Amino acid sequence: MRLARRIAVIAGTAVMIVAAIGPTASAGPVGSGWTEHNPAWNLQIQSSGTIKSYPSSTTSASGPGGSYQRSGGVQTFKLFNNGSNRVEARIQDNYRTGQRQFEGELKVTAGTDDESAMQIFGNDGDGATTLMIRSHSRGGGTLRGGGKDLISGINGKWVRINVTHNATASGGSFSIYINGKHVHTANGPKGDHYFKYGVYGTLKTASAEHQWRNVHFYRK
Repeated sequence: MRLARRIAVIAGTAVMIVAAIGPTASAGPVGSGWTEHNPAWNLQIQSSGTIKSYPSSTTSASGPGGSYQRSGGVQTFKLFNNGSNRVEARIQDNYRTGQRQFEGELKVTAGTDDESAMQIFGNDGDGATTLMIRSHSRGGGTLRGGGKDLISGINGKWVRINVTHNATASGGSFSIYINGKHVHTANGPKGDHYFKYGVYGTLKTASAEHQWRNVHFYRK
């Protein structure tokens, strides 16, 4: 919740009033020249080796080991046993070249360990990903991506993540920003790319939960 502060004068005494005014609005893309777009998407829940897709209008769904809820602008992705290993939003915007940007706010529930929160899918070399940002339990909650730790102490807190991707026929590069600060840039492979976000990975703890809000997509 974002807190609004204002000063009121009551009986000659200045009093600070703190009012919760709801989730923060998106801060917008990093960099210039970006145009927001709204690609179609669908929800995916893996169930015993089979991925079942649900339309973006879905507000509640569950499989044998995972669940999805959307309420008040917050999407909650949860794994609660090994009957599922993914509950993810799959963005229907495939591209091999061009520039794309993902933006969203993530909250990791304590106890979650080594689970993917967001990824750029697509890698001609192995058919998998260009980038995964994963949450780890160490350090009070640590996000790791591109082979390095990005931020720690994040469990139970909203963290804004921006990922830019410049895809080219020969590969390209991606950059990661945390709360508006650039934290990592690396080269990436060529491939058929698209974004995914949610919770994904073999469950190693009692449960795993990621919450996302204010998710936006940009291109140029």
